[in-house]
Amino acid sequence: MWNQHALSRFWRHISPATIPWKRHNKKFEFSVVSYNILSQLLLENNSYLYRSIKNEYLKSQRFQQIIKELELYDPDIVCLQEFDHQIRAKFASHFAPRGFENIYQRKPHIPYQEKDDGCFMMYKRDKFKLIKNASLGLYKDTEGLLDKPNCAQIALFECQDGSQLCVANTHLLYNPRRGDIKLTQLSLILHHIQQVVNPLQQCGGVPVIFCGDFNTVPNAPLYNLMKYGKLQYSEYTPDKISGQKGSKKLHKVAPGLWDDREMGFHEHGLIKRAENELLECRETYRSLTQGSSYVSQAYRDLQCSKCSDLYPYKSGSISHNINFRSAYDHIDCDGRTKEVTTYIQNDSRTVDYIWYSNHDNTPQNCAHGHSCDSYCSSPLLILKSKRRLLTKPELSNMGRLPNAILGSDHQCLQAMFTLYSDPVQDSSGRTWGNLSTD
Repeated sequence: MWNQHALSRFWRHISPATIPWKRHNKKFEFSVVSYNILSQLLLENNSYLYRSIKNEYLKSQRFQQIIKELELYDPDIVCLQEFDHQIRAKFASHFAPRGFENIYQRKPHIPYQEKDDGCFMMYKRDKFKLIKNASLGLYKDTEGLLDKPNCAQIALFECQDGSQLCVANTHLLYNPRRGDIKLTQLSLILHHIQQVVNPLQQCGGVPVIFCGDFNTVPNAPLYNLMKYGKLQYSEYTPDKISGQKGSKKLHKVAPGLWDDREMGFHEHGLIKRAENELLECRETYRSLTQGSSYVSQAYRDLQCSKCSDLYPYKSGSISHNINFRSAYDHIDCDGRTKEVTTYIQNDSRTVDYIWYSNHDNTPQNCAHGHSCDSYCSSPLLILKSKRRLLTKPELSNMGRLPNAILGSDHQCLQAMFTLYSDPVQDSSGRTWGNLSTD
């Protein structure tokens, strides 16, 4: 069975990319896995979802299957979600002789909400050195939009070739009706990622890989925020934001989703401006709208001379400045069948992703809008290949998950990347040349 499964999950190679103006001396290849391994506690608390599955597939045996699968794929970085605290020592002792270090972020403890899992990241010590671990719990209080015990990991690594790489790992809230909470959680993570990489950026910045179970489907508003860098969330009801379910009873999300003074960033742009500048913007806005019971669209779209951006209050939009692409295009090799990453009962869909930053650092379009007189010299992260996902018919023929082959109700995602750094320069100091992933 395992041999047949391995043959079905072959590498799908990506067409080589050519950058006509740039080439690099250093070339560093590595692979990344993202895998929701299904928390044992969550499985037992939701046992009704797995009634038709043999009991032997729901016990500790499935962790041996997960370990076997990870060994088969032999990744360099592993991002796991729903990782139970009790199995950390077992995983660490098993993979340490194989060259892995690990970091773990447990979900925050909230009264009356029993959670014992979190996000777990492993990396090969001969390829990566951990510089910074900015893991965070996505919980502030029992009220508001950060009242759920989710978490994220943000790690900054120095690679074997001396370049740097940021890797993030998360598991967002499941509740299909609370896309507003998922949006808040994702925005907070993106803000922290930018805090890690922006101080280090030159033109293109540090490459970023963002893994996890996002509990959103392809082309949903939350997905589009990742892909396109912006979202007018006030156009959607909370249940439509992640695309998992629709309801006619919910109202659209109101502009001003959160208080930026508490969150640490504006809703229109995730980068926090200087505090005195922010206060001055608020005073300008208040003076213009003082005594008015109705704030017109013109005032909502107030152009602030200090911020050189639309005033964030009541804009109903959110944006970030990382040019993310999904390693998977959500269509199988035949060009018709949809990829799926999870299969529970008869419900199959894509909710797991490996996102990576893909900067278009041409002189005319430098990342973050910089005006560069010469060619950018930032590292370049290229997707080389991805491991094929099984389709719904294939998973259905295999049997409901978990089963004798797969230890989780999610599939394991794996992508191979090439990181190019140290660009070649001509006598004038300008970087140039051809780059191919061959």
